[in-house]
Amino acid sequence: MRYRSLRPALEFEDLIRSIIGDLKLGNVTPEEEMRASDAGADIEFSNAAGLHLVECKIPGPQTSHRVRVTIEQLTAMSGVVKRRTGRSSRMILATPANLSKDTFNVFAAAGIEVWDRQWLAKNAAKVGRQSQAAQFLGDPESTPSEPVEHRSDELLARLSGIAPGPDWHNYQKLCQEIAEFLFCPPLSKTLWERRNFSDVNRRDIILPNYAPDGLWQYLRTRYQADYVVIDAKNYKESIKKEEILQIANYLQRSGVGLFALIFTRPEPDPRLLYTLREQWVLYEKLIIVLSDADVQQMLSDKKAGTDPAELIRQKIEDFRLSI
Repeated sequence: MRYRSLRPALEFEDLIRSIIGDLKLGNVTPEEEMRASDAGADIEFSNAAGLHLVECKIPGPQTSHRVRVTIEQLTAMSGVVKRRTGRSSRMILATPANLSKDTFNVFAAAGIEVWDRQWLAKNAAKVGRQSQAAQFLGDPESTPSEPVEHRSDELLARLSGIAPGPDWHNYQKLCQEIAEFLFCPPLSKTLWERRNFSDVNRRDIILPNYAPDGLWQYLRTRYQADYVVIDAKNYKESIKKEEILQIANYLQRSGVGLFALIFTRPEPDPRLLYTLREQWVLYEKLIIVLSDADVQQMLSDKKAGTDPAELIRQKIEDFRLSI
């Protein structure tokens, strides 16, 4: 029996399986044989190059945590096949999501081929399955305009052009432009460098959140994200506990709310998770750290016409499930 909550994932698997057959990429292993084999892949097919294991992901992995887990999952499947048959297998991730160049490179370095949004659109059209793929690709009329694509590329190039370190002012300003480009609308335009009444706490970027629906409306009602507070740290190394506590001190239930983003350059030190957990568990303050890789993914999503806030949703899920 197919449960309703599993339907999109199963329908996506069916679509990928059909495209493999239509393109004659290989002989698809029947599902009954796959269940008996114990490898755990969603789809298996064989051709002259060998056995291919396909893992289907909806939504696609965008956070570093989910990318790592997906690589571990596919690698484990390949290991099962190797032990069982003595044969090596090729690993494929299939997803209707748009993945950034850096994420592609991470999967490639692990020996994993990626079939993403672009691959799906191209090959569904090639075999006449556009209508079947439409539920995963969205409305083709919503394709971003050339100015949006150009702006995404421009902001990414400027981010790459600012070296971590002393050039904090230009990094702050760029983060403000990126935040507005990614999130406004549905968020309102940035309030720049606002101070509180005591003139002690200043945050660089504040986005008022009056979103009537969607993720941002949920964040406002669940996490009191009445204003999305953003701090920008142009550090060469990971931010430290002090930076988390600094922005946490600014978050107040009766003030801007309890939700914040920290834009920073490298991936944060994993030990910061303890401080982030403490702020959430004890004070219900939710702080999400975004690295350059995360920003690149969100700009890539915006360029492709998908929701850049998907990465933030995944970050929150990863965080909550880690507690």
